Amino acid sequence: MLIFLLVASVLLLSVNLNNFWQTEKYPVSIAVSKTPLSAPFYVAQSINAFDSSCVTVDFEHVIGGRAAFSKVLLGEVDFATSSDSVIAFQSLTQQTFVTHAMFVQSDNDVKLITRTEDNIKEVANLKGKNIGVTKQTSSEYFLRTLLAIDGLDIADVNLIDYEPEQLINGLMNKDVDAITPWEPFAFQSHQILDDKITIHDTKNLNTLSFNLISLTPDLASIEKAKCVIQGLNTAINYIASRPEDAKEIVIKELGVSAEFINWVWPDYIFKLELNQSLLLNLKSQTTWLTESHELSNITPPDVVQLVDSRAILQVNPSAVNINY
Repeated sequence: MLIFLLVASVLLLSVNLNNFWQTEKYPVSIAVSKTPLSAPFYVAQSINAFDSSCVTVDFEHVIGGRAAFSKVLLGEVDFATSSDSVIAFQSLTQQTFVTHAMFVQSDNDVKLITRTEDNIKEVANLKGKNIGVTKQTSSEYFLRTLLAIDGLDIADVNLIDYEPEQLINGLMNKDVDAITPWEPFAFQSHQILDDKITIHDTKNLNTLSFNLISLTPDLASIEKAKCVIQGLNTAINYIASRPEDAKEIVIKELGVSAEFINWVWPDYIFKLELNQSLLLNLKSQTTWLTESHELSNITPPDVVQLVDSRAILQVNPSAVNINY
């Protein structure tokens, strides 16, 4: 009888300790842009990386960082994936959000595409042309960078705004002379139109990052962000150690070909960080926006206020390099 009581007591104590040490799970929703740039999220979901953190995650898949950002601002989701360009555009009218971490960078995700028959050999030939972009995203900022290199400005071209998946139709229908899509839409244009289009070599001319953003967080939200970043950290380590397996996960998630993934993968750097280059990029973009979009009455935001390092510091302090 005594032995029975001792065993029962030990089992009860074990259950209580388990309950005591068990991490509370926070339900979170994340708007994830359907692009290979979101690979850490797809991998994290596939390998159950969030199971060892303190969140249960519900993904809402959208097309483009602008759409994902909107869902955060509307309170429909807790977090979203968004490019630095969308952050810069949104910061001029909305300053109630932050980025918690960059998780990938690419210097070749957005591309300039023209029709081969038009014989547009260089960016200078775009002067006076109709250009299809997705406004207030990396698509528009990328075009600005290309034009500036050749001494042109946005005012030297006619911008036509398209949803990202509709850019190729504008080019096919000859409504525009060039487009600046991101992936996978650039690759889809190549598949559909093949030698009828020219994809210009613009690698290294502009680097974009994808970021984890949310509304300005309270302490509870910081805890949730930390848990999400923990899962992303596990996923990024998996991508580094098992790249072929990671690519298979993305292929299955996006329903794309191995050819496409092999086309974009070399351009991606998957890494968790918050660094000075992000702030400099945001500063450059917000300054340009206020000077070139008839927004002279708007003061560019203090870009330091657009980042919140509290969550990522708890996961990987060495990932943060910001001069406050």
